[in-house]
Amino acid sequence: MKTKKHWFGMTALALMFAIGSAGAKESQVLVTVGNLQVTADELKSAMGSSPFATQSVALGEDDQASLRGDLLRRLVAARLLMLEAKRLGLDKTAGNVKDIEDFRNGLLYRFYMDKLRERVAIPEATLSAMKQQFKNDADGLAAARSAYTTDQYRAMRLLTLQNLQKQDNVRLFESRINPAIKADTVLMEGNSFSIKYADIVNSREYPTLPNPEWVKEQLYKRGELLLVAHVAEREGVDVSAKVRQYQSERLPDLMMEKKAHEWIPNEKTLRNWFKQHPEVAVVTERRHVGQLVLATRPEAEAMRARILKGESLFTLAGEYSVDAEGKAKNGDMGWITAGRGLPELDKALARLPDGQVSEIVQTPVGFHLLTIIERKPGQHKTFADVRERVRQLIINEKLPPYLGTLEHRYKVNWQVLQGREEAKSVDALNTAKSVAK
Repeated sequence: MKTKKHWFGMTALALMFAIGSAGAKESQVLVTVGNLQVTADELKSAMGSSPFATQSVALGEDDQASLRGDLLRRLVAARLLMLEAKRLGLDKTAGNVKDIEDFRNGLLYRFYMDKLRERVAIPEATLSAMKQQFKNDADGLAAARSAYTTDQYRAMRLLTLQNLQKQDNVRLFESRINPAIKADTVLMEGNSFSIKYADIVNSREYPTLPNPEWVKEQLYKRGELLLVAHVAEREGVDVSAKVRQYQSERLPDLMMEKKAHEWIPNEKTLRNWFKQHPEVAVVTERRHVGQLVLATRPEAEAMRARILKGESLFTLAGEYSVDAEGKAKNGDMGWITAGRGLPELDKALARLPDGQVSEIVQTPVGFHLLTIIERKPGQHKTFADVRERVRQLIINEKLPPYLGTLEHRYKVNWQVLQGREEAKSVDALNTAKSVAK
């Protein structure tokens, strides 16, 4: 189910990009959102990480412009959500501060350990012996080298951690892990850090003491993380840029989590929406269709006779079809949902058995011969089956008008337009926005 409202018109965005993107410099600012910017570099990066990135070269100009417009819309939406999250102080909540700190420590830890692993080298004599042993077995040699490196890294890591613990004067208090433990009970501390019970065990998830061995395992992991992260930072490792990027990505998510909870406060909200939109549970039949389109009925009759004698509809479509798209695809029209497309074709497909060629079907396009390669029958799903989809559809309904209110709060200035058609494009964009609202 598609919402009838859109934050702004994608047609206008596609027009903007068709006019302005070709000559855009990599450093060009495309949009300003409040005091934030969206640049061509960011859009290029978003295009590269899009699921459609590998297909973008094969897309037509209009489709590429539409994709860029959609991604730019998402980047602007993320900026609006981030500004609103900051206004509401979500970046300063205890949960977010801890999340950011954990992310930073994780980066520092991985950097330090990666450098430690790089120091592992196989002595020439050992490597020579391996090569002799696995002279004609490349996979065996690779496995032997990997096993040796892993063993050496483990030994080096253990020795390094022991030395770091001594240098930081780390102390363990395992005896405090007992049923009387409290949230602020200190279980490990050193010169650079301290770990309390609440730092490793969520009291909401575990109101009573869980397995002490599991608690110890979490304690050791946390201690190792904090100790190594501190050493890496002390040695000058700088991960601030990645932390800022993570925070800029995290804040829109926090804002969306907050709004989703407001829009969907309980299970009753989901069920009520489901009752009001029963069509969401209906999965319409889909058919994988092959098609050959001819200009005249006699031609269609001749082609149908050839198919019935054993020739392939798809081979003939690739050679004779007057439908340019179908001809390019050798008649393979992909999956088509029942009820979509020309009524004459849908009616014929509804009664056509799989694998058979249809009678000639006339439409304003021409004279069609159809076949169904495979079909996926329709079905009626339960609320449990579509619960997550219902949740997302509610969010999809609520989000565009909400983003519209944020757009009024934080001025959005589009700077992507260029050239003589700029005024026309601005009018198109404003018209699309007016319609959307």
